[in-house]
Amino acid sequence: MLADLDAQIAAVEARIAKLLPDTPFAVLLTVPGWGAIRAANYGAAVGDLDRWLGARQLYRASGLSPAQYESAGKRRDGGISREGSVQLRRALIDLGIGLWHADPAARRYGRQLRARGKKGGVIGCAMANRANKIAYALVRDQSSYDSDRWA
Repeated sequence: MLADLDAQIAAVEARIAKLLPDTPFAVLLTVPGWGAIRAANYGAAVGDLDRWLGARQLYRASGLSPAQYESAGKRRDGGISREGSVQLRRALIDLGIGLWHADPAARRYGRQLRARGKKGGVIGCAMANRANKIAYALVRDQSSYDSDRWA
């Protein structure tokens, strides 16, 4: 059964890799660490890019933006809301992981955050935010990834 499942997964991944070049999200394949599955997950979660005003709105829709609660004179900042698109949140986190593993500039950024005392979850959200900005700009402009621009 496991071998059959692996064969089905491989067939689906091959089909996605074949379909992706016909979409606006094909430019995401130029980013180190982002393959067809990561790009397709992002594309499926985002849908039509024209419905988003910018990368900030897209990131906010993922639910990864810190929520602010202000009531009765008490303030607690920095918690992640549980609202937002789960599919989009997972896609952005996955893109962030891909950047962390394959892009030296992103890895350096993550290390700087760690050196400043940030916890793993905060670093993960920061990587997802960075990945979102890159992905949004590449799809919007239909341009290839330039590591110097995003360093």
